[in-house]
Amino acid sequence: MATWQADFNVVLSSGDLPPDYRTSLEALLPRATKTWTSEVEMWGVEDGDRIDVFTEPGSKPEVLVRFDMRRWNPGLYEGFLALLSRLDARLERAEDGEDVQLSLAPFMTALRESRAASFVRDPEAYFEELRRHPIGEDGGP
Repeated sequence: MATWQADFNVVLSSGDLPPDYRTSLEALLPRATKTWTSEVEMWGVEDGDRIDVFTEPGSKPEVLVRFDMRRWNPGLYEGFLALLSRLDARLERAEDGEDVQLSLAPFMTALRESRAASFVRDPEAYFEELRRHPIGEDGGP
């Protein structure tokens, strides 16, 4: 994860992805030709907007989404939310596990309130805050 990426977990209500999920994801982001392990498929780019699907034999797939806060992309966000609605999935912020509503305004608010957005807005203030309150020591950013 890059500091400028806001991370979200997709929680699949059925526990599985539909057979055509690759086509749906390719409509949002280009499929990556190389990944760091055979157990992950990736759409987008490593240090930008991306969707990772982790599959392990005998386990349900896990979906991690990272949005690049250096480039605001409302069209991608709308398409992503529409896909989640079709999948009957929930979305959680990876940094705290909080649910995010699957409509554009609340989702954009979650993006703007992410640690990644804080970093992009003011990197010096972000790192100063980390020096004062390291992540994990008190549960906060």
